[in-house]
Amino acid sequence: MLLFRVLSISLSIVVSLSISVGSDPNSLLSVQNFIFEEKVLEKLIRFEHKMELNEQKIQKWENGYSSKLDKMEEAIKRTDIFVETVQENQLQEQSRLNESYQEIVDRFKFQTKNEIKFHGDQMKTMLKSMSSKIEEFSVAEKNRENALERMYNTLHEEQYRVNKSFDLILDNFRLSSNKSMYELIAKQEKAFDELMEKRTTVAFSAYTTKQQTITRNTNVKFEQVWTNIENGYDPSTGIFTAPYQGVYHITAVVMSVFSQNLQLLVKHNNEYTVGSYVNGDGYKTGSFDVILNLKKGDKVSIGCKSSYTVYSDSDKYTTFSGYFIA
Repeated sequence: MLLFRVLSISLSIVVSLSISVGSDPNSLLSVQNFIFEEKVLEKLIRFEHKMELNEQKIQKWENGYSSKLDKMEEAIKRTDIFVETVQENQLQEQSRLNESYQEIVDRFKFQTKNEIKFHGDQMKTMLKSMSSKIEEFSVAEKNRENALERMYNTLHEEQYRVNKSFDLILDNFRLSSNKSMYELIAKQEKAFDELMEKRTTVAFSAYTTKQQTITRNTNVKFEQVWTNIENGYDPSTGIFTAPYQGVYHITAVVMSVFSQNLQLLVKHNNEYTVGSYVNGDGYKTGSFDVILNLKKGDKVSIGCKSSYTVYSDSDKYTTFSGYFIA
């Protein structure tokens, strides 16, 4: 707009000068100089106009850059706020994870402590039960030894009585006639034989150091022998065969495998008599104590009706014993 105004003013001046000077050469020269100056002025004005346009563009660019810088600063602030928020959330999450981890560790320690205490109580109970069973076994063994001692004492007493009776027979023999002597000798020999039969000692006691699985058709084999008077017990089969007819006292102690059931019975000629059944946690001990009237050749063993496993080791937990009473 400014350029057009300047051009209009310049044209008006040129026209005015043309009218006033007419055709004077100097005037024409002046007019030409004026026109030249006007052109120069026009160029200067156009240059200034371009400068103004450039300044306006630069101002717009500056304003645009300033707006973008403001936006960038705002974005940076938002980014900083977001980073701070993320860091704060991360710290909170880390704190929560630490608390959760500590809670898990505390719970694990508590459960471990309870389990250790529980298993310790179980071990104490098992040891107490084993001590009780061992004590019972010791009592039974002591009773067995006392019974054997009584049997030996009775045997010695019978031997003493027989010897005394024999001396009496000799005295009577010296005082009697030959015929009476022979009759008395025959009677005394018969009485002596009967007495010797009555004083016959039969006893056995055996044990096993092996864990054994038995079925209906097998027996527990007590392969180690403490006592086997009259050799009625066979360690290779686990069977006792009565060498004489009479009354016998039969005992046994058996132990189950850890936490397994065990049912065993005394077999008399393959017929089941007294039984023992144990179950529950740990090692369990069952015992037998029975008096049987056996004929000569009758067999006694320890067996079961299905399939069970008997435990023993070098401590000799499982035993089988018996002796002749009368």
